[in-house]
Amino acid sequence: MNEHKSQEVKLEKMETPVQSDKVREKAYQLCREYLQGSWKTIHPHQLVIRQISGGLSNLVFYVGLPPGSKPKGREPPSILLRLFGELSAGPAQQYRLITETVVYTMLAERNLGPKLFGVFPGGRLEEFIPGHPLTTSEMRSPEFSNHVARNVALVHSLEVPVSKEASWLADTLRSFMSKISPICPENVPYEEKIAAITVSKWDLRKEVDWLLSFLKVVDSPVVFSHNDINTGNILVREDGSNWDPVVFIDYEFASYNFRAFDIANHFNEWMYDYGRKDFPYYHRNTDKYPTRREQERWVRMYIKTYLEQQQLQQENNGGSPQQDGVNEQHFQESNILKEVAVFSLASHLLWTLWSLKQGQNSNIPFAYYSFASDKLEDYTNHKEKVAHLINNHSNCNNQENGNGDAMQLELADL
Repeated sequence: MNEHKSQEVKLEKMETPVQSDKVREKAYQLCREYLQGSWKTIHPHQLVIRQISGGLSNLVFYVGLPPGSKPKGREPPSILLRLFGELSAGPAQQYRLITETVVYTMLAERNLGPKLFGVFPGGRLEEFIPGHPLTTSEMRSPEFSNHVARNVALVHSLEVPVSKEASWLADTLRSFMSKISPICPENVPYEEKIAAITVSKWDLRKEVDWLLSFLKVVDSPVVFSHNDINTGNILVREDGSNWDPVVFIDYEFASYNFRAFDIANHFNEWMYDYGRKDFPYYHRNTDKYPTRREQERWVRMYIKTYLEQQQLQQENNGGSPQQDGVNEQHFQESNILKEVAVFSLASHLLWTLWSLKQGQNSNIPFAYYSFASDKLEDYTNHKEKVAHLINNHSNCNNQENGNGDAMQLELADL
């Protein structure tokens, strides 16, 4: 997750040059060994190095050939060097890093993520893609909206050799919850006190339990998911000659998950702009949430792309369209939009908990308590919109056999 959901990749926006001889020497040796070509003809002091981000879990550096040096062959003129930090030492983290590398490789091969130039103990060499994070206006445009929908469908159609259990959402909600200390408004900066007081009144643990039960009112297929599709994680390529002008980055949270989460989360992000330079460091406009027409257009492109991928996979496997066919109900626009209506709650609550966790641990300038309060307000407002489903869900829980037909009729009203 980007610290406050934005990432600049332009060289001129990066931090001051790194002077550490240790980092420079490591970058030099790795680039010589893995990239070859012009990288073998320069000296360590000639490398152009800038630190992009850093923390306990990751250090990321831009590494480039010196000005005037050109590639001799197919080697890239610049790359990203990612070094895993001290938090990657445990068995669980090692497993996550192995899984992440497998995912990264598959996505790169399919042009759905940055290329992978090298994997070594303690890090990776990744493609540096000149470009800019998708802007909020671009995100809402029909052209880019179609590109995003298409890419989401391509990611969702992947078969990835990782656990297929849809446990990520519940595990992440509970993990974030366990890392939040009791909120003490008196310890929060003055401009965030009201937001902190508002959030402190919620029984968030109880809300998580209720939500995980409520999500069962829809049958959302489990697919490989990005789980954090926001403008900061969608890069618009500077080079317009590529067949796809956008590429998803930051697959930190990628896993198998319910399809509707990615779509609902993306639609919720239409309301937020993280480009603000002063407090609270984001803009929120609930009127920007996609209209029914915009949602339908997005979902149509998603369905079209996903079904095309399914057909290609069947043909490549020697099957016919009738074999292992998809459930047609799962690919009706109205059904997907019903799923999205329900999973919007999950997106709002997840980033509420994330923001509270960050607010207690991060030094990044961002109004985490205000953001959490806004997300809870979004959550509450959306809960009112699906109130008829909530009532039906409660009635079903009070009976040994819920009325499934009645539930479907209620969903059709969304």
